Amino acid sequence: PIGIKGGFDVNGTIWNTKVLSQAETPGLGAKCVEPSFSDQFRNFDPAQKKLAVRKDGGDVDAITASTITSRAYASGVADAVKVFAAIVGTPMPLDCYTGATE
Repeated sequence: PIGIKGGFDVNGTIWNTKVLSQAETPGLGAKCVEPSFSDQFRNFDPAQKKLAVRKDGGDVDAITASTITSRAYASGVADAVKVFAAIVGTPMPLDCYTGATE
């Protein structure tokens, strides 16, 4: 498993991602923590680009010799996009913002 956190702007564009945990092969999949891979998710607009590796028709450059790790990372970020979209589409009661209680 790769633990990733992600941030979004109010429009759903990915602000940034960061690997929290991983146990990938050093020199191969472990490169997912390097900016040369992870920075391509910064300011990534999933409404304009596909969150999948190029080999699968997406817009993410895979790590050389680590397509599975690259797919897992992109898939995890895509799942976060779905969760963000579901949260944004869920009405929230106003009192949840003010700390008001009944």
